[in-house]
Amino acid sequence: MHDFLFLTGGSLALAGGLLAIIARNLFHAALGLALTLVGTAGLFIPLGGELISVVQVLVYLGAVAIAIIFILMLSPPFYLKRPHRSSLKIGMAIGTVAIFAVPLYRAISSTCAITDHAAQTPTVAQIGRALLTEFVFPFEIISVLLTVAIIGAIVLARDLPEDADIRHDAPTSGEDVK
Repeated sequence: MHDFLFLTGGSLALAGGLLAIIARNLFHAALGLALTLVGTAGLFIPLGGELISVVQVLVYLGAVAIAIIFILMLSPPFYLKRPHRSSLKIGMAIGTVAIFAVPLYRAISSTCAITDHAAQTPTVAQIGRALLTEFVFPFEIISVLLTVAIIGAIVLARDLPEDADIRHDAPTSGEDVK
């Protein structure tokens, strides 16, 4: 069961990352980011980090990714120009993936002793107590940072002046994008 959860989470994270990179539409790229965050949260479950998984979904997916999607929905649409792909760039990308994939595969496939850290894992009550006692200052800084991010999202989503040079239509094939 742990292998299934790990493979599912990894596949979701990989598919979302590829969608975020390849997508021409920024909204689709943001959905790819959200899928990556769901996959990453799923990777914590087989490792015994259910609380971290839930916090990842609540904070990153529920707040950050949704804020990005709202900003994109409230701002005028624009489209990215497809980059020119040469065989040299494709070859370099494949080489880079191979350089990192081989050691990663060897590390994953090797058997290593996993120590039992479950006894040292703090409970939810201990984490809550720590957040509201010794880590109260960083906790409040994060809340101010999130408030500033929400205000920034509202500022970015407001209407632009009429003389702003932004295209609201999708480019036709062969037409250059500003």
